[in-house]
Amino acid sequence: MRNRPAGTGRAGYALLSLALMLTILGALTAALAQEAPMVTQPPLVGATRCADVQTLKALAELEEGAFVETLGFYAPGDGGGARYRVEQPTEELQPNDADVLALPNGLVAVLQEREAVNYRMFGAIGDGVNDDGVQMKLAHTYANAHRVPVVNLTGEFWIRETNGIPIRTSVKWGQTRFHIDEEFNSQSVPRFSVQNDEPTVNIELTDEFKAALLQRIRPGVQIIPELAQYAGHLISVSDDNDRIGLRAGYEGNRGWAREELFYVEQEGRIIGDIAFAFDDITAASAIPCNDVYTIIEGGAFYVSGESPATGSTGYHYNGFSIGRSRTIIREQWVGLEKGARDVSLAARSGFYSLRNVFDVTLENIRLMPWEKNRREPEIAVPHGTYGIGGSRMLNCTFRNVTAESGPIAWGVFGTNINKNFRIERCRLNRVDVHFHCWNLYIEDSEIGFAGISVTGGGDLFLDNTTRFGNSFIAFRRDYGSRWDGRVRLRGCTLRPNGTGTVSVLAYNPADFDYQYPIGFGESVTIEDLVVDFSAVPDSVAPCWLL
Repeated sequence: MRNRPAGTGRAGYALLSLALMLTILGALTAALAQEAPMVTQPPLVGATRCADVQTLKALAELEEGAFVETLGFYAPGDGGGARYRVEQPTEELQPNDADVLALPNGLVAVLQEREAVNYRMFGAIGDGVNDDGVQMKLAHTYANAHRVPVVNLTGEFWIRETNGIPIRTSVKWGQTRFHIDEEFNSQSVPRFSVQNDEPTVNIELTDEFKAALLQRIRPGVQIIPELAQYAGHLISVSDDNDRIGLRAGYEGNRGWAREELFYVEQEGRIIGDIAFAFDDITAASAIPCNDVYTIIEGGAFYVSGESPATGSTGYHYNGFSIGRSRTIIREQWVGLEKGARDVSLAARSGFYSLRNVFDVTLENIRLMPWEKNRREPEIAVPHGTYGIGGSRMLNCTFRNVTAESGPIAWGVFGTNINKNFRIERCRLNRVDVHFHCWNLYIEDSEIGFAGISVTGGGDLFLDNTTRFGNSFIAFRRDYGSRWDGRVRLRGCTLRPNGTGTVSVLAYNPADFDYQYPIGFGESVTIEDLVVDFSAVPDSVAPCWLL
C-alpha cells in the first residue's frame, strides 16, 4: 500500500478542501475590498437596517432621533450604503433625494457620514444616460459643509449639463472614469471649481498706508512691515492708470495695469521678487491662502471633443478652475473618448486653469493639447486653445506632466503673470507665458514643436532639457521680446526639425511702443549645449546664438 502523509484520509481531505475554500474566499474578499469605494463600517448598534434608500423612504414608524443604516442606495451592495439620522425638516434640511430623504410621517432622514463620502451615496447611477454630475455636485457640497473627503475609487460617471462642482476638501478618485459632454461646456462656469475657503479682502488704501506701500514696493525689497497683518495672504497691488505691456499686432489693446503679486509671511517677509516700482496704487487685495493642503488624486477624464452648444468660439471651461492655494492635483489622465476626435470650434481656457493662487502643484498627469491649426480655415479655432491656462500664479510647479501632439495642436500652456514657475521632468509641446513671467526654471524636460515662448524677467534657468524645433527660446515679439534678468542654459540639447535658420535665443521685437523698457537679459550663460541636426542632416542654414 502506498504511503501517504498522516491526516490525508477522507477527513483530512475534507479539512484541506475547507481550508482551500476559506483561502480563496479570503483572497476574493481582499480583492473586493481593494475595489470598494468606501471602507465598510461596523453595524451601528441600535440602528434600523434596511436594504436601500427606497425601503428607508417607506418606513413610516421611524421616530425623531432614530438611526438607520442602508446596505445600498438602489440595491444592497451597490456602494451607496450609508447611515442616516431621523430629524425634523428645517429650512436648511429639505428633501433632495440624496443626503436628505423624505419620510412618510413628515420627518426626514439626514445623511450622517463624517469620515468620507462617495457619489453612489447621493444616487449617482453611472449608466451613461443619467447626468451623474448632479449627484456629484451634491456629494461635494456635503463634503465641503462637513469637511470630509470624497473617496470614490471605482466606477464610471457621466457629466453632461452639470457645471460648477465645488471642491474644498481632498478627493481620492483612484480608478474612477469620468465622461464629460463638451456640448455643455460653459464660458463662465468650470466643470470642477476648486475653491478658496475664505473670500478675497480688498485692502483699504488710506493716504498714509498708500504712501508707505509706494515707498516699500520696489525691486529688491524683502520685508514690508506694513503688510505683516496679512501674513498667510497672496497680495496683489496694481495701478490701473499706468498701462504697460501693450500687445503689438492687437489694435486698441490697452495692455495690463502695472501690477505686482507676492505672498506675505510672518513680520511682513515677502515671497516673490518685486519687479516694478509704482507711482500710484489704485487697488490692493489680499487673498487668503489655506492652512492645509488639498490633494485631488486619481481619475481618468474622457471628453467628447464637440463644440459647445453656446455657438460661441470664445473661451470655454471644460475641466478644473483652481482658485485655492496649496492644492496638489496628481495621478490623472485626460483625453478624448475612444474613437472621438477634437472637432470643437471653440477655444478652451485650460482643462486646468489656475487663477490667483500660491503654491499649486500638478504632477503625474497626462493631458492633451487641443487642435487649432486645421487646414480648412472654416474649421480652424480662431483663438489660442489651452490644456493648462491661468494668471496671477506664484510658486506653481508642474512635475512629470505629459502633453504632446503634432503641428495641428496649439500649445498646451497659456498663462500670464506667472512667477516662480517650475517645470520638472515634463514632456510638453509648449511652455508659454504671454505677459510677465518672473523666474522660470525648467529641468530634465523635453519641449516639443510649439516651443518655449516667454517675456518677463528674473531667472530663466534651463537644465538638462531638450527642445525639438529651430529655436530654443523665443522671446515673444507681441510683448517686446523682453527679458529683464539672467538667462542660463546648462547641459541642454536643441534638435532642429526644419532646414531654416536656427537660433538658440530668438529676440525679434516689433517697431512698437510697448509702454515699458525692453532688453535682452542682464547676462547670458550657455554651458554644454548640443545642437543636433540628425533630423535635418542636409541643413546648411546658419545657427545663431542670439
